[in-house]
Amino acid sequence: MHLPEEMICLVLAKLYYVNPPLNAPDYSTLSACALVNSHWRGPSQTLLFRRITKEATPAFARFADRTSNKALLSHVRILSIALTKDNAPRPIGVEVCRMSTLLSILRHCPQLYELGISAHKLFSLGSEDIGKIATALRDASITIRSLRLLECSVQSPLLYELIGLLSAVQFLYIGVEIAAPPPSWTPAIQLYELILQRTPTSQVLQWLLSSSTASLRILELRDLPSASTCMDIAECCSHIQSLRLMRYNAYSAAILLQCTNLLELVLLNIPTIASLSLPSSLEHLALLTQTYTASVDLRTVVEAVESLPQLRILTFVGDPQDILQAACDAKNITLQTTSRKFWVIDDPVKATRFPRRQSVSNFYLMS
Repeated sequence: MHLPEEMICLVLAKLYYVNPPLNAPDYSTLSACALVNSHWRGPSQTLLFRRITKEATPAFARFADRTSNKALLSHVRILSIALTKDNAPRPIGVEVCRMSTLLSILRHCPQLYELGISAHKLFSLGSEDIGKIATALRDASITIRSLRLLECSVQSPLLYELIGLLSAVQFLYIGVEIAAPPPSWTPAIQLYELILQRTPTSQVLQWLLSSSTASLRILELRDLPSASTCMDIAECCSHIQSLRLMRYNAYSAAILLQCTNLLELVLLNIPTIASLSLPSSLEHLALLTQTYTASVDLRTVVEAVESLPQLRILTFVGDPQDILQAACDAKNITLQTTSRKFWVIDDPVKATRFPRRQSVSNFYLMS
C-alpha cells in the first residue's frame, strides 16, 4: 500500500520550508524521502532540484555533466553561486563556481528563473565572458527573471554587467553597497520588485529605475532613505503596491505619503519619531516588532485598524494585547501573530494579493 502522489506532494510541501529563521528548504528530510521508494522518489527529487545553493553548486555541476536524466535538471529554478574566473585562486573556505562551471550549468538548466551571485574583490565579467554567458543563455532558451547580487566590491561593475546581460529581469535584490558610477546606456529591465540592502547613491538609483517608473510594484528599503531617495523614486510611488521599510525616519514617512495606491506596508517596529499616515487603500499591515524588553504602545496600531476601510490582515510580531485582538475582531480583520522575530521572506513572483507567500506552488509560476 502506498499514498497517492497528490498526498505525497502535500506532505513534501509541508516539509519544504521548516528551517528557522530563514525558512530554508529542508534538504536532509527531502533526501531521506527520496530514498523511501519509487513513489516518493520523483516528487522528492523535484523539490530537491528546485534550488541549488552555493555550497552544492560544484557537486551539482558534476552531476549535471554526467546524468542522462534531463527532466530532473529541468526542475532547477534557482541557482546561487560564488563566481570566480577560471584562472583565479580559490578563496579559502568558499565553494566557488568557476566561469566554465557556470557555462556548463546553464547548458543543462533550461528553466532557470533566478540567479544569485556572490563575487570577491573587484570582480568584472569582461566582454569575453559576457559573450559566452549570453550565448549559453540563448542556446538553452533561458530567461532569467530574478537577479540577486549578494556580494561584490563597492567599485565592481558587476551589477551593471549583469543588468546589461539579463534584460528580462523583473525582480532585483542588491545586497551590497554600490559606489561604481552607472554606465551611460539606459537599462532595459522593467522592475516589478526592487530590494535594497543599502541605499545607493542618487545617480545609481535613478539609473536602476530609469525604465521601471510604471512597472515597479514592490519596493523594500533596509537602510534609512535620504531626501534624494524620496525624489528619485517619486515617479514610481503611485504604482507601488507593497512598501517594506526596515528603518523609519521622516523621509520614510514622506515616501509612504507618496504611495497613494499601497496595498501592503511592512515596518520593522512601530514608528515613534515620525507620524504614521496610512493610505486608505491598505489591505495588509505588518508590524514586526523586534524589542520585547520595552513596552510597545499599540495606540497607533489600534487607530490604524479602526480607520483603514480596506484592511484585511494585520501581521504582528510580538505579544499582542487584548485591545489589539478586540479591535481586529470588531472590524473582521485577521490578526496573524507570532513571537518569532522575522523579516519578510517570500518568492520572486508577481502577487495576486498581499501578503505574498513563500510556497512550493510558486515554483510553477517561475517560468
